Amino acid sequence: MDIFNQLKKFFVKNQFPLLIFFGLSVLISIIFPTGFSIRYSYQLDDIAREPIIAPFDFGILKTEQKLNSDLDEAKKSVSYSFKRNQDMVNNQLVALDTFFIYINDVRTSYYQYISSQDSLYKYRYEPEFESFQNNFIADSTTYNALYSEFLSRYSYQVDKNEWEKLIGIQQDVITEITNFDQLKTNIKQICLNRWAEGILDVPLSDVLSEEISIIQGGELIISSVKNYNDVEGAWRKNKEEINSFYIDETSIESILGYELVNEFIKPNIIFDKELTEKNQKEQLDRVSRFQGTVLANELIVDANNRITESVLLKLKSLQFEYGRRLGYEKATDKLREYLGAYFIVSILLFLLFSFIYIYRKHYFEDYKMLFLISIVVYGLMLIAWMVMNYQASAYFIPIAIASMLLTVLLDASVSMLISIVLILMISLLIGNNLDFAIMQFFVVFISIYSVRRLRKRRQIITTMFGLLSSTLFVFFSIMLFKGIDFLDYNYSEVGFFALTSFLSPILSFGLVPLFESSFRITTDYSLIELLDYDQPLQKRLIEEAPGTHTHSIKVGTLAESSANAVGARALLCRVGSYYHDIGKLKKPEYYAENQQGENKHDSITPNMSAKILKQHVADGIDLADEYGLPSIVKDFIATHHGTKRMEYFYQKALNESPDQDDVDESRFRYNGPKPTTKETAIVMIAEAIEAQANSIKNPNVEKFDAMIEKSIKDLLQDGQLDHCPLTLDDLRKIKGTVDGKDGLIPVLSGLYHSRPEYPSKKNDD
Repeated sequence: MDIFNQLKKFFVKNQFPLLIFFGLSVLISIIFPTGFSIRYSYQLDDIAREPIIAPFDFGILKTEQKLNSDLDEAKKSVSYSFKRNQDMVNNQLVALDTFFIYINDVRTSYYQYISSQDSLYKYRYEPEFESFQNNFIADSTTYNALYSEFLSRYSYQVDKNEWEKLIGIQQDVITEITNFDQLKTNIKQICLNRWAEGILDVPLSDVLSEEISIIQGGELIISSVKNYNDVEGAWRKNKEEINSFYIDETSIESILGYELVNEFIKPNIIFDKELTEKNQKEQLDRVSRFQGTVLANELIVDANNRITESVLLKLKSLQFEYGRRLGYEKATDKLREYLGAYFIVSILLFLLFSFIYIYRKHYFEDYKMLFLISIVVYGLMLIAWMVMNYQASAYFIPIAIASMLLTVLLDASVSMLISIVLILMISLLIGNNLDFAIMQFFVVFISIYSVRRLRKRRQIITTMFGLLSSTLFVFFSIMLFKGIDFLDYNYSEVGFFALTSFLSPILSFGLVPLFESSFRITTDYSLIELLDYDQPLQKRLIEEAPGTHTHSIKVGTLAESSANAVGARALLCRVGSYYHDIGKLKKPEYYAENQQGENKHDSITPNMSAKILKQHVADGIDLADEYGLPSIVKDFIATHHGTKRMEYFYQKALNESPDQDDVDESRFRYNGPKPTTKETAIVMIAEAIEAQANSIKNPNVEKFDAMIEKSIKDLLQDGQLDHCPLTLDDLRKIKGTVDGKDGLIPVLSGLYHSRPEYPSKKNDD
């Protein structure tokens, strides 16, 4: 009965995590393969675990290479469909005639304008001058209007100087156009020649069929594609014909004639894409996907025999046929197979959720974190399903992205276990692929190791090349183990895997800000930004409370070294130390490190002093909210004193009070809460040690050792470390040794070591 009550209490308390667990199991198992697709999943050169006998007749699928070759042949056999557009030809001929009419009008108006100009000059002293002047203005206006309209209407890629040569505006080249009508005739003839031959509106290289069908005048004409021109081919022939008319290629007729032909000539054989694709689809549908048949009860491969390429092809064909027949199975068979998939997925997810519940309970109790993990897991499984559904390479599945993303957002241990579960599920999804699992395990480990501590941007580059090298190493190791011939191997899989691994760091780091903002997670990226002295609170601390700033820096150095000693988040400890005392900004003059000369506490009662000191914790939280500090940093502000007693002012109150029973000890204790994590506890210890280290005269290792022992003992006896996960062994490591690299003593020895007194220089007599 007690067990039943405990289970009931557990289920009631953890309704949301259990809902996520069961929901995720259902969603993943829906896309999971079942039955034959799992049972008969082998890789090349594997050994058959049991005899495989065909349960029914099925066709042997063609290899991908053979099928693609047959499909290409079928596609090429379909004639591309075109239509001859005679209306376009007629319109272009009209446009060509209109162009030369414009040219003639401009030429005529120009010559009239020149004639009026000559007459105006000739009769400038005659009584008829005013009449000639009016004619000149009218002719000039007409010419400029016609020329401007011509230039705007025919804005071809022709230099204005060449237009003037064609029109005859430049006096010294009027005679260059020896036969203007002949030029027009030649241009029209060249255009007609090309249209008669036929100009396709698509490049010849894009036409896969050797023959094309053209609808012309209601009739269907089939001809070789080589008999027609594309636009570039037409341009080449235009140039040859222009050169045959005008031997001098530098003449204005040759230059402008070629440009005008190319401007007016347009394709008159128009591609009918819709009809072509329809005919191609009909032809492709006739191509058989099979190249043989396996009969029911035929032995495909015997037990303990090697899986050859032909056997593997038969097994894949069996999987295909089984999937096709799946829709005709009994409902009971479908349910049975689905339940099998559901139980397998549930077992793997149970391992993951159990680990989180036991070792990362704060994630288990934080529904946002569970939701984040579920999104990443299901998102990657969905990508894997899509990759396999579209028959792409399994090495396109970006498991390394999920691993790095979860390492940055959560921690390396959780990321590693999630990655293991993902690799196992995806290996089952793609068909019991052991090679895939081994390679992904190695690459995932390297990716997690590379980003477990983010400090510099160049880590992205080193991680990219690290994953690339790891991918190639593990891939070729598998090939050596299986005895695969390096010369005959298809290296496309290696390329896919290497490309995915190389790009994974860029994609994962790009997704970090999105998840940070969506789930309000503080990553090392954000923490590094908070260390910048240009941060508003840090600036204020430097300017308004320089002593507190110096104290915070020293605490940060001590806390970071202590965190390294016990494997805690060193960067978080340093950031927490930098901001733990920001509440002192409200009244910096009441704290010893900022005082110069007068001590303001000498003029007030111990009770008032204690009230002021306690207030800096609440003020710090208010400032943190005002400046938008993450909650993980605010924890250091709230807990760095825990519920410790302000011993100096408490003893002062006892000494000043006639009756010690009147002194309320609670007024001299901070309001808490006590530290609940390793990091907040480490900062509490470092803060207490730094404050006491300043008061040691002639400091040495022995004095530091005794001070640390006493301080930690006092914290333990006062119960300040009761709620944090630090062990006695952790406290020993935090203390450190003089010859060690991490811990308090090595840092204190560097910060507060005694210096020899140097004799002052004496004046020579």
